[in-house]
Amino acid sequence: MRGVDGLIRLWKWRLDERRRIVVDLEIMRAGFERQMDKLDEELEHERRVATLHYDSSFGFSNYRKMNRERRANAEVARDEVIDRIAAAQEEVNAAFRELKKYELVLENWERRERQKQERREQAEMDEAGLQGFRRRQEQPGDLPG
Repeated sequence: MRGVDGLIRLWKWRLDERRRIVVDLEIMRAGFERQMDKLDEELEHERRVATLHYDSSFGFSNYRKMNRERRANAEVARDEVIDRIAAAQEEVNAAFRELKKYELVLENWERRERQKQERREQAEMDEAGLQGFRRRQEQPGDLPG
């Protein structure tokens, strides 16, 4: 079953690659969420500064507009990554199903081979027992009586 062994190795590799892609996408998603949190924190900080300092309040509306645009862009990018994660996760699931299919083929083949071997060994033991029984039956002097 060398062919199946090779297929199993191939699909394990493909599954690992797809899992790595999902992890990379999750890292990207987390990065966008951190970026959005940072923008929220910066906006709140600038809002406090603008309320405390009259001179700073003049530029606050422009800053808030720019901050909201950056946050909206980060949200769009995060949502795109979330969609890509869903697609990549489906690829992981498909690769896993394919791998399992070949693993089950190999497992069934190995089980059948073990059963064949056990039947051969049992037949050999049965034959040896029969030959011993026949020899004892053929020996003179051991006649029942």
